[in-house]
Amino acid sequence: MKKTYTILAAIAAIVLIIYALLPDRSFEESVFPLEEGVTVFGYDDNTDGGESVVRTDILDSVLSFDCTLGEDTLKSAWCGILWNADPDSAQAYRNWTFVDSLILDVEAQGTNEILLKIWAYDPDVTDISKPKTFRLLMKEIHLLSGRRRVAIPMAHFYIPNFWYDDNKVDRNLKQRHQETIARVEIAPGWNQPRGKKFSLKIYGVKAVGVSNFYFGIVLGVFLLLTIVAVGRRHHLKNDEDET
Repeated sequence: MKKTYTILAAIAAIVLIIYALLPDRSFEESVFPLEEGVTVFGYDDNTDGGESVVRTDILDSVLSFDCTLGEDTLKSAWCGILWNADPDSAQAYRNWTFVDSLILDVEAQGTNEILLKIWAYDPDVTDISKPKTFRLLMKEIHLLSGRRRVAIPMAHFYIPNFWYDDNKVDRNLKQRHQETIARVEIAPGWNQPRGKKFSLKIYGVKAVGVSNFYFGIVLGVFLLLTIVAVGRRHHLKNDEDET
């Protein structure tokens, strides 16, 4: 019996040592600067009759974006920046299963709020030919003038009610689908004044987190060792009772 426990303890110690020696278990993926296969562009409402004015430039690894929403309240008014992780519609989505935060390094002028949006492929809802059917995770980000580094926990992103209504989706379908991220978007805040120019300089956007994969393996091994130890003890007890 003691020999069995000694062997199990030795196995447990080896597992812990291996776990401690494993390489970095953190997750990090750059949204900007761009990784291979990702595109970025600024958009406006002109094709839908709007009059918003947008300028987008990338210089020295800094993305500059200016937008002035159209003043005519009878016309549509929107603009933004869109990162597309699957520009060829090949369903080559980013797996953000282990992401727990988005880090935004940004300098803002003329606005104190932006909307940060993450669009994920939802197999129950998404029609690839219709971008708005991708599942929307959104968060309002309050900014101060000047350059700031903002960390936004993924748990703070929510699925807005209008996404369910627009796509006629049952609100009980709450799966976030972080394993299939297709696009990331920055848009002006809800109360951005029309006719007032605002500017953003994006120095960096990255998704970060910690993988629990290795930890899960360790827990599995320890659970197995516990089962073996309990089973062995139970077996010996039965043998003693029979004698």
